[in-house]
Amino acid sequence: MKTPSPGVLAAGLIGLTGIILVSIGAPSSRKAPVPISETSEPAPAASVSARGFSLASTSVDLPADDATYPDGPHADVINANCTSCHSASMALTQPALSAEQWKATVTKMREVYKAPVAEKDVDAIVAYLTAMPSQKAAPATGKAQDPDPKAAPDGSGGTG
Repeated sequence: MKTPSPGVLAAGLIGLTGIILVSIGAPSSRKAPVPISETSEPAPAASVSARGFSLASTSVDLPADDATYPDGPHADVINANCTSCHSASMALTQPALSAEQWKATVTKMREVYKAPVAEKDVDAIVAYLTAMPSQKAAPATGKAQDPDPKAAPDGSGGTG
């Protein structure tokens, strides 16, 4: 097979470009996208169905929780460490736990969930958590959480 000459290649390229431009059409022939108004209603949830199964997308509005831990000894340490991952209300609503149980929880946060808490801050965090008024309401009972980093997270939402 003989290689086409540069003139034949140029003519083919010009012809192909013309076909593409004609198929696209003039800029004025295209509809402009409809602007989304801030006051417009959200689109209904999209859904997909196949083989007897349906999936629908939805929107979830989570509550804002900007609370910080109340003032007290080591409040600055716990606010700097624990609120980087979860809200203060996560810890403030926990049942009464002993110092050993809080230490196990903080250890789990560090070793299992990889919370960026320095080892030197653990004792201050535990001291703060055990001194919270909600912790003095009832004596701590039950077994301490497993601080073993190889243990699977239990999903309890423990804090630290």
